[in-house]
Amino acid sequence: MKKILHCLLISISLTAKAQLPVFKEYDLYTGNNGSFPSNFDTVAGKMAFTAQDGTNGFELWLSNGTTAGTAMLKDISSGATSSYPMRYGHAYLNGKLIFSAVGNTDGEELWITDGTATGTQQLMDIYTGGGSGITTTTFMTRVGSTVFFLATTSATGIELWKTDGTTAGTSLVKDIKTGSISGNPSLLTACNGKLFFIADDGTNGVELWVSDGTNAGTQMIKDIRAGGSSYPDMLTVMNNKVYFGAKNSTEGRELWVSDGTSAGTTMVKDIWTGAGDGFVNNLVVMNNKLYFNATDGTNGEELWVSDGTAAGTVMVKDIWAGATGSYPLQLTAHNNKLYFRASDGTNGYEPWVSDGTAAGTTMLKDINTGSGNSDPNTFVAYKKYIYFIAVPPTGPSKLYQSNGTAAGTIEVAPATVTGLSPLLNTGNFFMYDSTLYFSAAYTAASGDELWSLKDTTTYAPPPNSVSIFSKADIAFYPNPAHHNFTIKTTTVFTVGRIILTDIAGRVVKSQKLSSNLETISVDGIAPGMYMADVWLDDKRTVQQLIVQ
Repeated sequence: MKKILHCLLISISLTAKAQLPVFKEYDLYTGNNGSFPSNFDTVAGKMAFTAQDGTNGFELWLSNGTTAGTAMLKDISSGATSSYPMRYGHAYLNGKLIFSAVGNTDGEELWITDGTATGTQQLMDIYTGGGSGITTTTFMTRVGSTVFFLATTSATGIELWKTDGTTAGTSLVKDIKTGSISGNPSLLTACNGKLFFIADDGTNGVELWVSDGTNAGTQMIKDIRAGGSSYPDMLTVMNNKVYFGAKNSTEGRELWVSDGTSAGTTMVKDIWTGAGDGFVNNLVVMNNKLYFNATDGTNGEELWVSDGTAAGTVMVKDIWAGATGSYPLQLTAHNNKLYFRASDGTNGYEPWVSDGTAAGTTMLKDINTGSGNSDPNTFVAYKKYIYFIAVPPTGPSKLYQSNGTAAGTIEVAPATVTGLSPLLNTGNFFMYDSTLYFSAAYTAASGDELWSLKDTTTYAPPPNSVSIFSKADIAFYPNPAHHNFTIKTTTVFTVGRIILTDIAGRVVKSQKLSSNLETISVDGIAPGMYMADVWLDDKRTVQQLIVQ
């Protein structure tokens, strides 16, 4: 039986010393088998996730961060059979968690929980008669007081549905491809109080759609590629607009933007001019600019940046000089820097870092020295550091911690553990109560279990060369926030703004401030930890805000 580990790593003498984190393992499935925790969310002030204990199959669990407070909430599919909760989506709404699960009799359907066993119930049997109403990954998305998701019936196929958390308030939004053939909506994305997504109506191909939650208000925004599919993807919100990659009838796959109207849906720039594909991919927002990888047909796939204009859409740096391309992947923003995987043609695929300029775009560290690949992946931003998985010159994959310098990029693991290999999926990292949780195995013989990593140091993101006003001059309440929170300040100002960013550096909300006491809505924002960046004239402060 694996022992519960809770140990602080011994300080290592480095050119740039790092504060090493506290690790803890939760052995949910004792022995050499793994509980394979995944699909993290919050409810009732606790962390919710899926796991197995060897007796009850994969079921819904809750944790308050302690070993004693980590337990299965309910055996939804009784006995050893698994209910696979949250496998096909989950969302927090009005203090409850809405999710997919397989019951004893009704297949995979819509469920809801208030964090108690008795309050964990099937919300609706969408596909009646034993079939599964939820059959595909939906990434349930909350917009205001509505959760959108995908569901199927024999009459409609897979289409867009919505719920307000009640059975009566759960219904089909629109049969986009009428009849039993599926419209297959996907990439559900909240922006400006509406839902953006892609779907196929059977006439116009796969195009960009928008919905206000009504049948009439669910429409294709624009037929970008007349007579065929434009296949929009990578829907990313920046400055209240949705950016995405798409292909029209004359140009290749390029960067597009939409404000939800046909007239406001346009190509940002034809990066590979003419019919060539710019291969726009891996979009991420940092400091109100969009970073992504693309090719102009001359330099191969490299790191690009856009401010939303054609003139402001340029290559950051030709990392692998010439036409080969460095293929930047895993773009992750943290503390005004962008971390990613790339190769310069000499050192193999290694971790890189960029401040958005050519001069400030450099290899972070040659972990697998020479031409070997350390193949860094699963970059996760947490407090002061960026964490990622990479392969050293010898041995298995290791967990690394970096402060953005080569000297400060080091292996981290509990002192008694020879290796720590988190699952290669950022969806298996989750912030709860200022602690990072993830699924990992520490030896080849052990299964994946629930782990936590805690940085005990005080942290605030770095300023952007502006004066900082005291946190005592501003307050957020309640924190954690549910539907909204109030921001109160004693600072006199003329122009103010609050910007909320997630742990990956993506802007999820930007709102002007005009008074010393204002209420900010967080409806439509997924539960988790966010950085609240408050600007009052030329002054700034950054604080943590928890959305539940």
